[in-house]
Amino acid sequence: MSKKGILAVISIGIAAVAAIVLAVLLHLVSSNFEQTQAELATTKATLQETETAKTDLEKKLAETQATLEATRSKLSQTQEILQNASEAARKIAAERNALQQDKSALESEKESLRAKLTEIESELQRIREQSQRSIAAIQDRFKDTVGAVLDDAGRLKLDVKGKILFETGSAILSTEGKSLLNAIAEEVLLNADYSAYAIRIEGHTDNTPIGGSALRNWNLSTERAIAAVKYLQEHANVSAERLAATGYAFYQPIDTAETPAAKAKNRRIEIILVPPQDFLSELLTSLQKVMASIEVKASQ
Repeated sequence: MSKKGILAVISIGIAAVAAIVLAVLLHLVSSNFEQTQAELATTKATLQETETAKTDLEKKLAETQATLEATRSKLSQTQEILQNASEAARKIAAERNALQQDKSALESEKESLRAKLTEIESELQRIREQSQRSIAAIQDRFKDTVGAVLDDAGRLKLDVKGKILFETGSAILSTEGKSLLNAIAEEVLLNADYSAYAIRIEGHTDNTPIGGSALRNWNLSTERAIAAVKYLQEHANVSAERLAATGYAFYQPIDTAETPAAKAKNRRIEIILVPPQDFLSELLTSLQKVMASIEVKASQ
């Protein structure tokens, strides 16, 4: 075989080998391409799943953040409530302590008032008993000329008929009137039991205008009271500091009937002995009301 034939055969062999190698390479590339496409598809699917998962995670994260914010808000509200409750508890405790102190103060005041009430009641009872003895002595000594009563405030009132002391329309003491005032001073006004009592002399007339003028009734009632005061001071040795005089004309009648007997009752001089604790019963009543109020407060 010639050299050219051998070269041709070799060329053909080389070409065949090259074709085979190329075919193998193409097969390999094709196979790798398909595998790569499959992997790419898998990667795309994985990426899609990852995106979906990411979206879900972001959504859940947003929900979690919202829940967290809501929780924080509730926590803040709870803390505020707790703080308010704590402040309220402190205020309640302070108020309870103040109330307890007030209650203790009320108890102390109640005890003090109770002692004062006992003292006043005891003094009133002493005054009543002393005055009752004096009333009995006055009624025994002066019979129907002098009436005596004890009012609720512990004041001893001696009612002397005006006709015994003065002539009709006159403010000049009669001889009988002077003797009666001397006897009253001796029996009562200068009695050691009444040494601390003030003495108030009150003049009263009936409602018949004197000389046609009601104003003259004022003058007469006042002048008679003053005449009695002067006599007691100057002739019966009653201390001037204890004496006072006033006139009421016909404005404080003891009998409002329009009869001669009623008018005679209203024409009078009243000698009133006022204890040092004047208006003692009114004070007692006031203290009793205060005590009742304290009892109510203490029970609340």
